[in-house]
Amino acid sequence: MFGPLARLLTAATLARTADSGGAVVAVLASVHAYGGPARGALAMAALLVPQLAAGPFVGLITDRARNPRLVHAGFAAVFGAALGGVLLLLGHAPMPVVLVLALVAGCCGPMVFGGLSSRLDDVVPKERQARARGLDAATYNVAEIAGPAVAAGLAAWAGVAPAAGVLAGAGVAAAVLLLTVGGKPHRTREARFVDDLRDGFRAVVVDRVLRAVTVATLFQAFGLGILTPVAVLLGARSGHAAGGGLLVTALGVGALAGSLLVARHPPRWPAHRVVLVCLAACGAALAVVPFTASWPVLVGLFAVAGFFDGPLLASVLQVRATQAPPHTRTQVFTLGAGLKLTGAAVGAASFSLFADAPVAVIAAVLAGSQLLAAAVGAVLLLGGAVRSAADRALPTERAAPQPGEPPVTRVPD
Repeated sequence: MFGPLARLLTAATLARTADSGGAVVAVLASVHAYGGPARGALAMAALLVPQLAAGPFVGLITDRARNPRLVHAGFAAVFGAALGGVLLLLGHAPMPVVLVLALVAGCCGPMVFGGLSSRLDDVVPKERQARARGLDAATYNVAEIAGPAVAAGLAAWAGVAPAAGVLAGAGVAAAVLLLTVGGKPHRTREARFVDDLRDGFRAVVVDRVLRAVTVATLFQAFGLGILTPVAVLLGARSGHAAGGGLLVTALGVGALAGSLLVARHPPRWPAHRVVLVCLAACGAALAVVPFTASWPVLVGLFAVAGFFDGPLLASVLQVRATQAPPHTRTQVFTLGAGLKLTGAAVGAASFSLFADAPVAVIAAVLAGSQLLAAAVGAVLLLGGAVRSAADRALPTERAAPQPGEPPVTRVPD
C-alpha cells in the first residue's frame, strides 16, 4: 500500500536525487559548452551560497502556513524548475541568468534536505517515528549513491539536455507527490513573524541537547566537505585511478545499511547519545586510514565509517524533531540543514589550504573532524547538564510578602 509515509519518502528521494545528480550534469554541461568545469562549479557554488541564510525563513514560512503541504510542494516544484533551468541554460544563456536561477534553487535547498524530514511527524504515529527516521536517513543515502550515477549515465547515453530534463522532472514529480501527503498547521497561537523567527533561533541556542547536536554536526559537516578529494587522493596513492569514487560509494553503501538497520531495530539509547557514539566510531574508523596501505582494508574502513553515519543521521533528525517547539519545528530542521551544508562548503573551500600536504595528513584531518565533533558535542552536553544541576541546587530566598499577599519563592540569579 502506497501510504502517506511511502509517498513522502518517495518524494524526498526524488528531490534529493535531483540535487545530488545536478552537480554532475552541471560539470558535464560546462565541459561541453566551455571546455572546462569552472562555470559548472561556479553555478553549483551559487546554489550553495543562500542555503544558510534562507533556511530559517523557508522553515518559518512553512511553520506559519495554514496548509503546509502546499508550501512544501511549492518549494519542491520551484527547486526542480530552477535546477533544470540552471542545467539546461548553462552554455546557452548569459552566466548571470544561470547564477540567478542557481540562487533561487539554493533558497529552496533547505526544504529539500531539512524541511521534508520535518514532515514525518505529520504522517507517522509517535511510537513509529524512530523507525521512520531510519528510512528517511536512507533516502539521503540512496540519493547520494544513485544521483551522480544516474546523472552521469543519462548524460552519457542521451546527452546533457535530456539528463537535465529528467532531474528537473524528478523535482516536479516530488512536488506532485507532496500534494498528496496530508498535514496540519504547526501554529497554535498568533505571533509576529519576527517573534517566531526569534523563537526558532532561540530553540537551537537555548536547548542543551539541540545546541550540542547542532554544533557537533557542524564540525562533522566540515569533514564531509573534504571527503571526496581525500578519497580521490587515497585512490591515487593506492594506484586506483577511479578509486576515489569507489571509496565514496563504499561509505554511501555502508550508510544505507546503517540507516536500514536502525529503521528495523531503533536504538534504545537517547538519540543525542547515539549521535556522539556514532561520531566517535566514524572518526575511529577513519583514524586508521592514514596508516593503511591495503586497498581492500581502505574500502572496508570507509564502509564501516559509513555504517555509523546512517544511525548518526537518523538520530540527528530525531533530536531535531523531539527538541524543537512545535511552532518552530520546520524552522529548526531547515536551519540545521543550512548550517550543515554551510559547514560542508567551508570544508570544501578550505581544502586548498592543505591540499599539498601528505595524503596521510589530509586523511588525519578528515578523521580528526569527526572525533572533534564528538568531543565538542560531549562537552556541550555535559557542561549544560552541570549548569542545570548547579541551578537546581541553589538555595532559594523567601521574599517578604506584601500585606494580604501569599509568600513568594524567588530563586537568585
